[in-house]
Amino acid sequence: MSQTMGAMGAMGASGAMGAAGAMGAMGATLPESAEWPPLFVDALNKTRGGIVDPLDLTVHVPPPSDLDNAAAMARWAPGVRQHVALFELISALSFETSGRQSTLQHRAPDGTLTDIVTLGLPSKANWTAVWTGQIAKVMSWAELREDRASEILTQLTPQYMFWNAIAHLDLQMRPKTLQLIELALALASFVETRFKHAMACPRPIDFSPEIQPIIPTPAHGSFPSGHATEAFMVAHLLTKLLPHGARLADQLQRLAARTSINRTVAGVHFPVDSAAGQALGQSLGEYFTGACTGPKWKWHARVLLATDVDFVGDTLPPAGSEVVISRPSGYPKSVVRWSWAAAKAEWS
Repeated sequence: MSQTMGAMGAMGASGAMGAAGAMGAMGATLPESAEWPPLFVDALNKTRGGIVDPLDLTVHVPPPSDLDNAAAMARWAPGVRQHVALFELISALSFETSGRQSTLQHRAPDGTLTDIVTLGLPSKANWTAVWTGQIAKVMSWAELREDRASEILTQLTPQYMFWNAIAHLDLQMRPKTLQLIELALALASFVETRFKHAMACPRPIDFSPEIQPIIPTPAHGSFPSGHATEAFMVAHLLTKLLPHGARLADQLQRLAARTSINRTVAGVHFPVDSAAGQALGQSLGEYFTGACTGPKWKWHARVLLATDVDFVGDTLPPAGSEVVISRPSGYPKSVVRWSWAAAKAEWS
C-alpha cells in the first residue's frame, strides 16, 4: 500500500514538473495579442537587466525585400496568411443581381467579367407552387431524423473528422493543408452569405409549424445551403490537392451529398437549397483550385434555377460551358498560389 502511495506521489511530482515546463513553453509561444502573465513580464525584465551589456550597440539590419513578395507568407501567422489570401481572392470577384437571378463573376485586371455561377429563384407566379412542393419533401424526409441525428449534430461545424476518415488528412502534422481548407471555407462563407442575402429565402420553419427542426435554425437565408456549398467545395479541393485524391473523389462527393441531405432531414433546408449549394460549391471549388494553380484558370460556369416543383436535387443541370482564361502576369507572385504550394509540399 505504501509503495503504491509513493508511486502516486512521484507521479504527482512529475505532473507538477510537467506543468511548470508547460508554463515555460507557453511563454515562448504566446501570440502577440495574448495577455502575458505579470510574472513572465517581471522575470523577462529582470533577466534582460542581468544579461544585456548596455555598451553593446550591435544591430543587425535585415536585408530589404521586394514589395508584395509571396515568399513573405512563410513569416506570417496563420490568421494573417488567411486574411491576405482571402483579400486576394475576394478582390477578383464581382456579384450581380438581375430579375430573379444572381451571378458570381470573376473580374479580370482589365475589368472583363466572366460568370462563375448563376442561381435563380422561382418566378413570383410560380413561387407558391414551388415552395409548397419543397415543404412537402421536408416533411416526408423528417422520418429519417432518428437514423441521421448523430450525423446531423456532428456536421454542424465543418466536417473535418469525416474528411479525415476518408482521406487520412492527419492535419496536426499538415498545418498548411489545414490552413488551405480553412481558406477555402472562408471564401465559401463570404460568397454563400452574399447569395443568401440576395435571395432572402425563408427557412422551412417559416412555412409550417409542423417542421419542428431538431437543430437551431440559422439566422440567415435558406437558399443556397452553406453546408452544401462548403462540402462540395472541399470535396473538389481534396480531390485535386491530395496525391491519392482521384481515387477518393466518389466517396468525397457522396459525403458532400449526404451532408447536404442531412440539413433537409434536420428541418432547416429545402432539397433545392442543397442543389443550389452543390452547383455553387462545385463551381467555386474549380475556381478556387484554378486560382491556386496554373498556368490557365479553368472552371465550369454553372446555372441552377429553382423553378421545378418536384425538384429533389438528385440530378443537376449540365455543368455549363468550361471557362478558360489566361492568368494575369502578376499571378506568379500570388499569395494564394503560395498557400497551395505549401500545402501540396506536405503530401510529397
